[in-house]
Amino acid sequence: MNEWRQSLENAIEQRNWSQVIILLETEKTKHAGTAPAATKRKVIKAILKQWKAQPEVLWAGTEYLGNSESPSAKEVSAHLIPVVYESYPEECSKLLHEIADDRNWEVREWAAGGCGEILAERFEKFYPVMEAWKEDDSENVRRAAVLTVMYASKSLDGSYATKLLKIIEPLMKDESEYVKKNLGAFAIGDGLLKRYPEHVLSWLESLVGSDDETVCWNIAMVFSAAAARSYYEEGVKLLSELENDERKMIQRAVDKAWRNLDKAITVT
Repeated sequence: MNEWRQSLENAIEQRNWSQVIILLETEKTKHAGTAPAATKRKVIKAILKQWKAQPEVLWAGTEYLGNSESPSAKEVSAHLIPVVYESYPEECSKLLHEIADDRNWEVREWAAGGCGEILAERFEKFYPVMEAWKEDDSENVRRAAVLTVMYASKSLDGSYATKLLKIIEPLMKDESEYVKKNLGAFAIGDGLLKRYPEHVLSWLESLVGSDDETVCWNIAMVFSAAAARSYYEEGVKLLSELENDERKMIQRAVDKAWRNLDKAITVT
């Protein structure tokens, strides 16, 4: 066992969370400014091996790491939270909210991943948290709600689709560029559409008559995703209802979607 790994295990055993952070910081790369993902996963695994059976100790460490100034430590915390969530739901939700609104984009990604785990595992308990987040003042937190739905959908069958779409629906009107970038093409087109095609296509059809420019833009952008090529006919129907909209933002999205769907046509 190398010296760094031994030092890490000693620090964890002694609940010396500040030393855990120091060790994480020694591994950060110049490029990302955080420790490599593999290193963070090793830290998470080592902490859970030692303290998973003692929630009070695990939460103390999770909270300490999450409230630190270290991006790497916050990322580790975000993926410890799902394990201790059942014992400390309110405290975990509050800490995740802070991590999801962090100034570091990579930390926000890890927070969304942690949220996705919780929603998949503790759906009924965590769902109200996401309902609140979708209306949060911070675009970072609203965007986290979008990604949480996408990540959770990987583990949830079609019986959850309607409730997941209820989180997404008001965000279809969200004018934040950060939210928009992650919604139509990414979370829906490359995510929910693949997993719940019937639910999503029916839902999009119910929205296509909206006067809201951002809603229509998001619908078009769904079909700019590579995965949407599998639903060519449905895409053609919805885009045909949008292509005469004269608003430039929608025109550009529709054109992008048409170009993508055209790639689904195989010339023989």
